[in-house]
Amino acid sequence: MLDYSRCKCVGVQVQDDGYRVVSGVLEDELYAMQCEIVVNWPELTIEKIRTRMKRFTTERCLRAEDVFVKAEGWKLDSQLEGRIKKELGRHGCRHMAILMVDCCRSLARSELARELRAALEKQPDIDTKQFLDDFFSRYPGLVQYLQLQ
Repeated sequence: MLDYSRCKCVGVQVQDDGYRVVSGVLEDELYAMQCEIVVNWPELTIEKIRTRMKRFTTERCLRAEDVFVKAEGWKLDSQLEGRIKKELGRHGCRHMAILMVDCCRSLARSELARELRAALEKQPDIDTKQFLDDFFSRYPGLVQYLQLQ
């Protein structure tokens, strides 16, 4: 018999050529929350963020809706994960901070997959090492999100 269940889902959508919308949802018996991040691509800058707490355990969790907008203007770089956890999670909701980090990781992975698929369609025998080197030379801040280092 299942005693505990948690569902976390993240989706990435291409919006025009210059934007990606990352939507994350976390639900379990204690928490239910949503996070939507609009990222300027390829500058990797957070343009807009919206959070919504539907079910939570403390009043501090409600602060997420006000605290997390401070991330607007931040870049997806090697410092972002720490900033999210320290500057947003500690003052708002730690669970929302983890969901936001998961959204950033999903964005990096989806863009890598999207570009690799397009490259393979053009050149099926592509050198994947060279492809990765080129991808990370264009987006060096995404290395930590893909955990390839």
